[in-house]
Amino acid sequence: MKKHISILIAVFVAVSCSSDRSSIKGSVEGLDKGEIVLKHLAFNSQEIVDTLIAEDGKVSYKFKTKSNSPEFYYLYYKENKIASFVILPGEAIKFSTDTLGMKIICEGSDETLLMQEIEKDADNVAIRYDSLVKAKQLSDISGDTAMSRSIGYQLGSLYIKQKQRAIKHLYTYPYSITNIPLLYQKFPNELPLFADARDILLFKRVCDSLSVKYPSSPYVTNLKEEVDKQQRYIELNDRIEGAGIAGHPEIAMPDVNAKERRLSDLAGKVVVLSFWSSQDVNQKMMNQDLLQLYQKYNGRGLEIYQVSVDIDKTLWARAVADQNLPWISVCDGLGSRSNGVITYNISRVPAIFVIAKDGNIIARDVFGQKLESVVSGLL
Repeated sequence: MKKHISILIAVFVAVSCSSDRSSIKGSVEGLDKGEIVLKHLAFNSQEIVDTLIAEDGKVSYKFKTKSNSPEFYYLYYKENKIASFVILPGEAIKFSTDTLGMKIICEGSDETLLMQEIEKDADNVAIRYDSLVKAKQLSDISGDTAMSRSIGYQLGSLYIKQKQRAIKHLYTYPYSITNIPLLYQKFPNELPLFADARDILLFKRVCDSLSVKYPSSPYVTNLKEEVDKQQRYIELNDRIEGAGIAGHPEIAMPDVNAKERRLSDLAGKVVVLSFWSSQDVNQKMMNQDLLQLYQKYNGRGLEIYQVSVDIDKTLWARAVADQNLPWISVCDGLGSRSNGVITYNISRVPAIFVIAKDGNIIARDVFGQKLESVVSGLL
């Protein structure tokens, strides 16, 4: 009797240990023997999981996924991505592909099949896009403006139709994890499919649906952070454009002498709030334009409060000294995690906000002559 119980326990343990282990097994046409790299998507970057050895074009690998929710994995042969998988714990995926990733067939995972459809559609769009661009270039060279204009319309239509198909996928499969990479998909010219401010509603819809099904997914957590960031951006824009909403978010950061400088200390003045990186040569040149503006209008009530997004405060302080910047320069060395960067939802630099004497933000990202026009108008 004890022997039977021991056998049952052993079987139970074996099943329990293997139930959360996933596997991929398949063949690579055109490859007899070679190395294939398995990568895992960690937020916005891919990390190497292992290097697999293909024998007679066949490869097999078992592993434990990093969480209990679906995860994205990719196979690479040299520089070519030859297969994409969306894997849940315990799933066994069979596949066949080639060394260029042009003949992909998968089974064993519904999410992987959906991902395959998305990537196939993107490939078809890229082929059509390249064909139209080449035709447009020939039309431009030959001087056929009518044909060039027609092809331009076709390119616009191609973009719209791809976005429409993407939206249809989001609504058809609301609980599919493949909706996350789809939200960040780009047209072949690097234009994001979902770049319109109104697309935040789609981001939020996907986030709400997936938060219910996969609350512990790191991809969903990252998406929620992105949704919150976009909503802050919209709120800030509303604040800039909306009438009757006074005041601006506060910033309090140390200057080159480690003294805390508050943006609110400049109340009653016209302020140019500038975000920059001292390590960018182009942004150092931009400071020369700001210097001319400062010298021209400082006596009339203009102040500049400049926030560095640098992590190395020593290099930043040296740049401030080398350029003899006369205005308030601050930096906390936290980079993208800086309170000022988060408060003003800065996603890229340089970034500029113009604050009027009454404390309202009345313009953002105006440079050169346009910036001077705004400042002179306020003074």
